[in-house]
Amino acid sequence: MLAIVFGCVVAFVAMEVFVRALLASRPNDIEALRRFNHAKQTVGELKLIHFVRISDNPRLVYEMLPNIEGTFHKAPLRTNSAGFADRERSLEKPARTFRIAVIGDSIAFGWGVPPEARYSDRLEKFLNETATTSTRYEVLNFGIPGYNTVMEAELLRTRVLRYQPDAILIGYCADNDTSLPNFVARPRPLYTLTHSYLWEMLRTRSVASARSALEAGVQYVDPANVPPEYQALVGWDRAAQAMREIADLARERKIPVLFLRDYYYFEPWRTTPSTLPPDPGADADALAKQLGFVVISPFQSLLEFLDRHGLHSFALSVDIENGDAHPNALRHALLAQEIYRTLVEHKLIPDAAERAQRLNEHMRLWDQWIQEALAMARIPEKYRGAASK
Repeated sequence: MLAIVFGCVVAFVAMEVFVRALLASRPNDIEALRRFNHAKQTVGELKLIHFVRISDNPRLVYEMLPNIEGTFHKAPLRTNSAGFADRERSLEKPARTFRIAVIGDSIAFGWGVPPEARYSDRLEKFLNETATTSTRYEVLNFGIPGYNTVMEAELLRTRVLRYQPDAILIGYCADNDTSLPNFVARPRPLYTLTHSYLWEMLRTRSVASARSALEAGVQYVDPANVPPEYQALVGWDRAAQAMREIADLARERKIPVLFLRDYYYFEPWRTTPSTLPPDPGADADALAKQLGFVVISPFQSLLEFLDRHGLHSFALSVDIENGDAHPNALRHALLAQEIYRTLVEHKLIPDAAERAQRLNEHMRLWDQWIQEALAMARIPEKYRGAASK
């Protein structure tokens, strides 16, 4: 019996050493970001730390490098001369152009999907291909991985408004928007004897998915580990204040604001349990409505799509097998359809009246695009025909 216990202790210590070595080889704290600020990479196979740098603006914390052309999480990544994952855009808005500015985190950025598959790009393409007037549409993508609501409000104020948007779309993720990514954490004391990093890893995820998360660099840090200079950026109170700042900026310029929630796990709602898990974004939804934002909740349409096709929730994620729940091209298409429907039904675009008369026809066109995305999606077989497993 003692031999078994001793063997278990030795195995645990060995695994603890392995995990700490893994953490040391992939430094993801704020000091590492500062330390490697000079050693950036703009081509080839990229990790997040390769193409973000410390910003001069402390409320932005970090920003993306301009003119990147590489591969990130198996998808092409290109940034323009302004450092956004978008094609080149002029500050001066072209004549007869309606601009929608998308601000958000890695979901809006298009983590793990090609640029043309993102909901911003799909929306721009559809608006222009179905236009019946001389109005042209531009949907500008200002999404940056790891950004929270405070950072997005500052980005809007200092950079996005210079592009003269006619509408603003906020991509909100309840898990992200009150925290900061793990590379904005205090350096980890890897030689401490008072904390087990192995236990922390096992408590939250498998070792394989943890390794993927470390390489991704966008797991969200415990607010207690945020450096003092960034404490004012985290927490629901700060996120709520940032939403009010966005509302004030938009109201002063008479710009409508859309508020998009993304969902990735629907299984608890596919049965009729006596209790459902709390919605972590309910407070944000309520505040958005109070501030006059147009709230887009794709929950019901996504759930109906999954039920109709007999798919598990994870069929809508980039690589759930490795712990990556970001939207795949299929979910991006479904989100874009709901954004379009909302723009038309709420008369937020210049030709909304004409489009409203053809909305059923346009929804069928969207359905065709979505079916094409479904046909091309690489969905593990266990998530097909497994609606409620």
